[in-house]
Amino acid sequence: MASAPLVIALSGLSSTGKSTIASHLPSIFTPPYYHLTILHVDDFYKPQTELPYRAGLLDWDCAASIDWHRLETAVRKWKDGGEVQEGKVNPQPQFSTSPSEEKDLGGITQTLVQDLRDEISKIKGPPRRILVLDGFLLFTPSVPSTFRSLLSLKLLLRAPYTEAKERREARSGYDTMEGWWEDPPGYFDSVVWPNYVEENRGWFVDESVDGEVDDE
Repeated sequence: MASAPLVIALSGLSSTGKSTIASHLPSIFTPPYYHLTILHVDDFYKPQTELPYRAGLLDWDCAASIDWHRLETAVRKWKDGGEVQEGKVNPQPQFSTSPSEEKDLGGITQTLVQDLRDEISKIKGPPRRILVLDGFLLFTPSVPSTFRSLLSLKLLLRAPYTEAKERREARSGYDTMEGWWEDPPGYFDSVVWPNYVEENRGWFVDESVDGEVDDE
């Protein structure tokens, strides 16, 4: 008898390594005991013409930019045993091979992945289907409660303001349904960071997103 399906939400601020981590999970959770599917929330954006604005800039980094009905439908289909298309966002695994790459790739080496795979393989039991959701907002207050109720495990990746800004602004751009998008000047400070703070500050002591998690 198979174990209950598991939906893991891998969420957090833009450029904190969510997609990097997700790209390595198929090499860690392997058949026959694990059957892993990854959905990237970037494949569920609304058309650009329907996106809201913030500070006079098109806002790709708020909950209102995501088609939650379409994403929820896909997750429910998967939970009912159906197959879902993983979409065009499919980052390939990259490994840290030198100290200079540790920061960008989170210290994920081939040895680390192999060690984790070996440890996971020791856990024997009924086969389990796992769905990993990779997205910048997955369980914050603005996300529909009907979607949040589908999540089995919620993981929030964090990074300090300066590091997250440096990573985001180092990116050349993003491939969208309408073409290539490049952040305009000031986008991180005007859109990305304020959205993250507003949506996630409730998890932290004194609502400081760079502080300690509020256990209550």
